[in-house]
Amino acid sequence: MAIVLLAGAVPAVGPGIARAQACPVISGFVYYDVNDNGLKESGEAPIAGTPIELRNEAGAIVGATTTAADGSYTFVNDGSPGLPSLTESHKVVFPKAITDWSAAKAVPQFDPAKGALKSVKVTAGATIESSIKAESLDGDPTTITATVSGVVTLQAPGIAALKAEPNDTAGSFDAPVFDGSMDFAGPSAHDFGTKSASDSTDTTLTGGAIGLYSGLGTVTLKVSALADSRTTGGGNLINEIHTTALADVTVVYTYTPPICIKDGKYTIVETLQPAGYSDGLETAGNTAPIPNTRSSDKISVTLAGQDLAQNNFGELKASIHGCVYVDANDNGIKEPGELAIPLTMITLGGAEARTMETGGDGCYDFQGLAGGTYTVTETQPAGYIDGKDTIGSLGGKTTNDRHFDIVLPGGKRSVNNNFGERLPNPSVTPASPPQLGGTPTPGGPGSGSNTPAGPGGGPGSPTEGAAGEKTPGVPAAGSGLLSRAMNMNLVILGFAVFAASGWLAFLAVQRREREDVEVPEEE
Repeated sequence: MAIVLLAGAVPAVGPGIARAQACPVISGFVYYDVNDNGLKESGEAPIAGTPIELRNEAGAIVGATTTAADGSYTFVNDGSPGLPSLTESHKVVFPKAITDWSAAKAVPQFDPAKGALKSVKVTAGATIESSIKAESLDGDPTTITATVSGVVTLQAPGIAALKAEPNDTAGSFDAPVFDGSMDFAGPSAHDFGTKSASDSTDTTLTGGAIGLYSGLGTVTLKVSALADSRTTGGGNLINEIHTTALADVTVVYTYTPPICIKDGKYTIVETLQPAGYSDGLETAGNTAPIPNTRSSDKISVTLAGQDLAQNNFGELKASIHGCVYVDANDNGIKEPGELAIPLTMITLGGAEARTMETGGDGCYDFQGLAGGTYTVTETQPAGYIDGKDTIGSLGGKTTNDRHFDIVLPGGKRSVNNNFGERLPNPSVTPASPPQLGGTPTPGGPGSGSNTPAGPGGGPGSPTEGAAGEKTPGVPAAGSGLLSRAMNMNLVILGFAVFAASGWLAFLAVQRREREDVEVPEEE
């Protein structure tokens, strides 16, 4: 069934076709899930231009769209195959004028509220009209032929050049020898009269090009008309030609009127992964991520007369994540209950360079990275003994306080690039690691403004532990001055102190003796 409308007419919906009124809406977003938790949160960037399809229980496509600038998509109308189509036609006429000429006119765009635009057919028609006279100047008889012809070119959105080329013979004349007078009136002349030629051509636009014709504005049509009517015959011929051209352009919109999506089971499909992203988690309703949806790009929903919103597709950029922690059993594995070490400086190098401190959970997360090869370096946290470091999920290499050769493909995430540390005093339980210069708390180093005590006593005094490390506040076994290799400067300093103390003792004794000598009184 087709309904043809002239320009400016309001489309009608045919018998048996119910226009959608207050249709339930299936909608959602495609977005960059910064923290990879499967929930769309404030500030997370939208991803525009992602193709989304709605498929019914049989797998047929009932709707197709792309995400808008805010990352959103919406399905309101049923676009199932086989639904009846309507047409809306707009025609403009370019009136007859002496060639050569060009002009522009506009037709309305298709109003999206009327339904889903399926195709746009554009037809250009043209008529060339010429009045032709000719005369032979040859000294021999000849045949003169007149032709009416020209080219009318249409330019429109999505159409670079649509050409109608009228061409027709206006007649022939057997001319005798030139009569000696060039007046188009003697025996050697002929008036072919006014003749015309017509032609039309069309093209049909589908796919993305039809978007240029959809909206609440107008579409501009530009037409130019060139004539090349002529006469042919002997080698010496004169003619007089007057030519006009007229044109018309018809734009026909074929569309499906809005029909509500029927209740039932549907699958929303993200048909193309956004460039530069890897697949994250999907969510129906944005309350909890759907299990096992990473790399699925599908959300199943059931429509029962109500709106279904926030059917969201989370996407991930490349990122590198890891944690700094107290490795209580020194096995190089971050396990539940092991304390976090916040405020540790982590430096990223390689394809991009960044720095950040670990958070309250002891973890760092470099987000939004370009693909490439990376290095992650830890600045050893004060007050801890270096432990075992573990490379993350995408592999690489590791050495002391440094992970390197981490190859990060575009959109992939490398997690658990961890740095293990040990408490400086094995007798201190993991629940109370020492803090910098203060009472030990679970916050670990850096949670206060104090600094660790230096050599000579207090929490920061280095002495030897069970494994040979120096630990605060515990005397060394066999702590005599020469019980282990000593620094020569310390030995010299010890002897100097010893010598000085002896000299001071000697002076004190001499003074005491002088004070004990009885001084005789003067007479």
